[in-house]
Amino acid sequence: MNVIRRGWSIGAAALLVAGASLLPWFRTGWADGDGWDTNTATAWTSSTWWAIAVIMCLLAAGAGLFGLRPGGLGAGLRWSAVGLAATAAAVTVVTWVRIPHLVRGGGMGWAAAGAESRDVGDIVRDDLVLIRIDGLTQQVGWGVYAGLAAMVVLTAALVHRALRP
Repeated sequence: MNVIRRGWSIGAAALLVAGASLLPWFRTGWADGDGWDTNTATAWTSSTWWAIAVIMCLLAAGAGLFGLRPGGLGAGLRWSAVGLAATAAAVTVVTWVRIPHLVRGGGMGWAAAGAESRDVGDIVRDDLVLIRIDGLTQQVGWGVYAGLAAMVVLTAALVHRALRP
């Protein structure tokens, strides 16, 4: 029972990360006759690296909670959990920063569909491109910000528990 009382902040932060992973991490919008249509994707469906970062956070939370149990591995496990959560946040940021911008040639426009019968607005996992042109936008969604905030909260909770078991 003492482990549950001491680890509630880690558990709550892990739930925040899991919940944030289901928010729109990437979005696309395109002009469609009368207005705009949009499509969104979660961390799980937009990027393998973002999904790995979420899994790393959940593993870090589990390790941090397990490290609160009495025993010889406690302190090392708690600090390893801190490192894993911080690494997950870094993976999220690096993946976000490495999303390329659309490079268009002189006078080239954008195509409505690709060779594999993709439609306008389709979000293809691990094939993300940032686009801002007339009639088409693709960008990260607000879920990235919520996910990063949740990862920072988890890392802070793990640091707090590592310092004060």
